Amino acid sequence: MSLDSPLAEFEIGSGARRGSRLTLHTNRLLHQGGDTLETVPLAQLAAVRVAFERDASKLNWAIGLLAVALVLAALSGPLQSWAAALAAGVKEQARRESLDALLLGVFSAMRGFAGLLPLLAAALAAGAVALLAFFWLGATVLTLSFAATERSYAVRGRDRLLLDFAQAVAEQLAQRKA
Repeated sequence: MSLDSPLAEFEIGSGARRGSRLTLHTNRLLHQGGDTLETVPLAQLAAVRVAFERDASKLNWAIGLLAVALVLAALSGPLQSWAAALAAGVKEQARRESLDALLLGVFSAMRGFAGLLPLLAAALAAGAVALLAFFWLGATVLTLSFAATERSYAVRGRDRLLLDFAQAVAEQLAQRKA
């Protein structure tokens, strides 16, 4: 087998490095995509790690957004009623002084704002659901460890092909170390 024939290839289909390709040769690992070309000699590689990971911060943000959405939805009705009652109290006084007109305008604006809170709550809940979906999908991450640094390649979801590629890299690395 020649040094230029690839032993294994993996196309990164999602994540930050989407569209790039990892190619394993007998003596090196090649990462190419877009305007980037990186060659890693296998002699410099210390370890290979592949794992399925979920980002806990996405779950935390989703829980926070859902909590805020519930609070906004719960406050909307009482705030609308309160602002409407205050506006009605100002209207009952038949006087049209400037302070009364100002209060009526403020209370009407508060009622209008409170009417928008359910829409805002729905938007926050939709964002929370999206974050929960991304948390649940997780990512398969291939990490190459060198003496002083690491390189990580992540794809969304459980990717069996990346696991197989990591296995091929690990076998080639074991052959080189033996």
